[in-house]
Amino acid sequence: MRIGTATLTYTPEGCVTSYDDGTSYGAHPHDTHHYHVVSHRLGYGDDILRYAREHEACHHIVSEWIGGHPSKVLWSLAHGREPDAGEAVAEEALAMTFQRWLRANERPIIGGVQWGDLKRRAVSMLDA
Repeated sequence: MRIGTATLTYTPEGCVTSYDDGTSYGAHPHDTHHYHVVSHRLGYGDDILRYAREHEACHHIVSEWIGGHPSKVLWSLAHGREPDAGEAVAEEALAMTFQRWLRANERPIIGGVQWGDLKRRAVSMLDA
């Protein structure tokens, strides 16, 4: 699926983000207690593969659709660099907040975003 400047491809192990310049970054779930806890909190239950895939998609969604720019985290990782810590914290928190809205139906209490429209758009793409 295409989200902004990135193409996200689901694989049996997780997913891969690819950019038009030929760079890419792969992500996969981690079978750890903490990862399962987060998956449950965000509405995915024990489906850590779906959680991992959609987490990557949500990085792109919140960056492109809310921020108007490519994911600073995934762009950096695809280009062999560590992302800026402050930018990474903000993007990770917003991606997980959005996932919780998507799958656990907990609406963010953050103004300035049309959360209902954003959710409908994301669900139509992610559940296609």
